[in-house]
Amino acid sequence: AGGTPRPSPNPQARRTGDAPVSGRGMAVMYRFGPYWAGIAEVEVVPSTGVVRVTNFTIGVDPGKVVNPRHLHGNCEGGVVMGIGEALMEELQFDQSKVTSVDWSRYRIPTMKDTPVIKVVTISRDDAGFGGVGEAANSLPQPALLAAVFDATGVQPRRTPLTPEYIRGLLKA
Repeated sequence: AGGTPRPSPNPQARRTGDAPVSGRGMAVMYRFGPYWAGIAEVEVVPSTGVVRVTNFTIGVDPGKVVNPRHLHGNCEGGVVMGIGEALMEELQFDQSKVTSVDWSRYRIPTMKDTPVIKVVTISRDDAGFGGVGEAANSLPQPALLAAVFDATGVQPRRTPLTPEYIRGLLKA
């Protein structure tokens, strides 16, 4: 993903201001055989609480890759779904029922919400096969939480990372 070693939070991290502050976070996992890594790069505007994912690199070592194009698409789709879960998807309800019953109340990512996604795969004939399925969906949330911490010096403890939540977190 082209990073350089430095401490986290970012030495430029801040909680205030109208200019975006950048951060980078990483998540790794082992699931159903493959090893996975996700690296999120974000911009956070402290005054508005808006978190924008600018780049996401996902890497997987599933063993022998039989269909690289399918694996690549699976990784990209999983990243977009995971970003949606981390930034905007929230089941809302009142005292008696679910209130997020349509797409105007339950937001999902659109093309403008989709960052540059880089997929890195390793195919190894010596390792057999691993399952990839929906594992790619699991990496964006922890990577984005780490990236917001890196940008602001404040650790989010839940998702979605809505502007209201981030503004409150930075003011606390």
